[in-house]
Amino acid sequence: MRRVIVPAESQGRGKAQAKVGEKVKVTLIITADRDYDFVKIVDKRAACLEPVNQLSGYQWGMECYVSPKDNTTNFYFNRLSKGKHFVEMEYYVDRKGDYQSGSCTAECTYSPEFGGRTEAYKMTVNN
Repeated sequence: MRRVIVPAESQGRGKAQAKVGEKVKVTLIITADRDYDFVKIVDKRAACLEPVNQLSGYQWGMECYVSPKDNTTNFYFNRLSKGKHFVEMEYYVDRKGDYQSGSCTAECTYSPEFGGRTEAYKMTVNN
C-alpha cells in the first residue's frame, strides 16, 4: 500500500508546494495479492485538508462506499480483487502551517490479519 499526494492541477507530473485554496489529489495505491471480501480503508488526513465531496455515498467509479469524517476518509469495498487498485480523493487546502497526517490502513473486516498500512506524511502549506 502506498499514498501519493499531488496538486490536482499537476495531473501527477510532480510534487509542487501546496498553497491555501488549492486542490490536492490523494491517491492510494493498493496491491492485493489475492481476492479479498469486505475491505475497509481508513485514510487519516492532515488537519489542513477538507474533502471536496463531503457527502457519504457509493462511488460507482471506484466501486466502494466513501464516508468522509472530521479527520479521516473511510472507504468500504465489498470485494477487492487480486491486482493493483487506485483510490483517489480530492481535498482543498484550507490553512497554512506545518501538518502531519496519520497512517492509512487497509484491512479485511472479517480477517484483520490481512491488511497493510502506509506511513504518516508531513505537509507544509505556504500562502
